[in-house]
Amino acid sequence: MIQSKQDYIDTLKEELKTVPHADEILDEIDLHLDDVLEDILCNQNVTETEAMEKLLERVGSPKELAAMYRQEFEVTPAKTQWTFISTNLIFFIIGIGLTIVYHLVPLTITNELWGFLTSIPTVIMVLYMVFWGLLGYEIGKEFGFGGRKLLYRTFYITLLPNLILMALVVFRVIPLGWFDPLLSQPFIIACILCTIILYPISYTGFRWGILRSL
Repeated sequence: MIQSKQDYIDTLKEELKTVPHADEILDEIDLHLDDVLEDILCNQNVTETEAMEKLLERVGSPKELAAMYRQEFEVTPAKTQWTFISTNLIFFIIGIGLTIVYHLVPLTITNELWGFLTSIPTVIMVLYMVFWGLLGYEIGKEFGFGGRKLLYRTFYITLLPNLILMALVVFRVIPLGWFDPLLSQPFIIACILCTIILYPISYTGFRWGILRSL
């Protein structure tokens, strides 16, 4: 039972044992609790016990607060980077797998799926650009201006499989016919142009994420 500010701090200290920079967090929370308690006691006709109940309603329990900080520190640059790299790689592998199955294993469901996807190239392209904007947004929101190097590194590592595939197709190492009717000449040009603007799209998302985090 939390009956005083010290009870709150002691309980929170126990909950934050595995959280980095726990001492600094506790110092900040200590000062914040002083401000909240002062506001409650000055503006409301309550006892100290009642003030603590209102403080818990406003700030949350030590366990809830500790969970929030643990979640915050679980988001690391490496995890963010590999989340986007893995997501793009999964899409890439699914696309390659579908292409191979379509040409080598004649299945009705594969033919229908291929026909549907090749009929909406513009939608696929737009959704893919949204993915890159989201990459920048998440990095900007989580890491602020300090995430610029992470954005740059994540962008180029994530893009690498796409560039390799594009080179293989453009230089006819992979037959264009494998991607019919998707890879028409205008679509190839559109893909190249979109690839050029992917980093500006990611950087725009990055700046937007920073603004949302302020």
